[in-house]
Amino acid sequence: MTAPIESSFEKLLVLLVKNSIKFTTVDGIAVCLNGYVRLTEDVDILIAKDKSNIEKLIEALSGFGEGFASELEVGDFTDEEGAIRIIESVENCQINIFVRMRGLHLEDFREDIQYFEAGDTTEIPYLGSKSLIQLKSGTVREKDRVDVSVLESMGEQ
Repeated sequence: MTAPIESSFEKLLVLLVKNSIKFTTVDGIAVCLNGYVRLTEDVDILIAKDKSNIEKLIEALSGFGEGFASELEVGDFTDEEGAIRIIESVENCQINIFVRMRGLHLEDFREDIQYFEAGDTTEIPYLGSKSLIQLKSGTVREKDRVDVSVLESMGEQ
């Protein structure tokens, strides 16, 4: 019997959970985990902004793929809009790390964080549909408008 193939996305998310990183998945993966399966090319995460969490994140990601995260410092994670992007070609994985999204932090979403049980019972946090709709409403990206429409219609069922 062969072992199941673990995606780079899943490897990354399990790594973060096992290293006790405070985070949640957002955007495409979170949309999929809310029941609307669509293509996504990256992993977007929103992390807690405290120094110890960022230090653990850098340490954990330093051993992932090529280890490009080892070049990061705590000071790179400012409380501003936008992501720190890490492209790992060995793992074929692009990671976008946010400290703040649309003026909100991880703590602002605590009530709407859901959990997906990965193969080994690791619980991967992801943003619920209410918060995804909040983050994606009013953006100019077509895929965000589609995500909002589908998530809203799924909530009406």
